[in-house]
Amino acid sequence: MDDYGNELPATTLQQVNKRFNQGSERMAAIERDLKVATQELHERNQQMAELLEFFTAMKGAFKVLNWVGKVAKPLAAIVMLGGACVGFWTAIKGGASR
Repeated sequence: MDDYGNELPATTLQQVNKRFNQGSERMAAIERDLKVATQELHERNQQMAELLEFFTAMKGAFKVLNWVGKVAKPLAAIVMLGGACVGFWTAIKGGASR
């Protein structure tokens, strides 16, 4: 009898062994599936790490570009002032003969 008072069918040793073998096969299949899932999870973790590394590198690149932009504004003004001075000097030097 089981815990609820139901009559259980008599089983032979062969039936018990068959059920144990089926349980072992089922457990082996579950373990294979778990191994595959673990490998896929590991691969995804590697992909996420590479993606995080890429974004970290891009963050650094944007910082460098920001610094270049901050330097470029005053540098452009200095170059324009130099160009104006050269133009003025050329105009004075060449304009005196007219």
